[in-house]
Amino acid sequence: LAEPLKNRSATEIVRAWTIINTKLAEAGVKPNMYILDNEISAQFKNALKAEKITYQLVPPHIHRRNAAERAIQSFKNHFLAGLSACNPKFPLREWDRLIPQALITINLLRNARLNPKLSAQAFLFGPFDFNKTPLAPPGTKVVVHAKPSDRASWGFHGKEGWTIGPALEHYRCIKCYMPITRATINCDTLAFFPHNIP
Repeated sequence: LAEPLKNRSATEIVRAWTIINTKLAEAGVKPNMYILDNEISAQFKNALKAEKITYQLVPPHIHRRNAAERAIQSFKNHFLAGLSACNPKFPLREWDRLIPQALITINLLRNARLNPKLSAQAFLFGPFDFNKTPLAPPGTKVVVHAKPSDRASWGFHGKEGWTIGPALEHYRCIKCYMPITRATINCDTLAFFPHNIP
């Protein structure tokens, strides 16, 4: 799991940790101990104590003892690979909109540590149904079909946008970022215009 940070302040780190810890608790795998590096604030320690979670700090300058460091590096590499596959005209200021799909794809590729026969995605959130929830290459240029009720009688039938991930709560829909309105919409009918066809 990952959560973007606006900055490295203690308040922001606690906010992101709370979101991730809540997701783990909802999945039924809430940790009772964290192994952390030495950069831990008093506010974060208080948040851990409030949740009755213990922690241990790794020795200074020895990050390899913290298993999370390797997971962070794997996620960074996976996310950068996804960014490099984006259309060169994709607005990079919207990089944070690509995180949910990156999390799904890396968790589909990794085995769960507690049950290696399952992917991390299946272990945490149940089986992933590709028929119900299609995945599209992130940052691909698309033209989204404008429904007749959403356009003028002589209006164009499509609007340009970018794929950013699956619409998990909608059947066979994809989330698209629409640069004209800076909104994210769920769409079921669209045409893909990849910049590079292998």
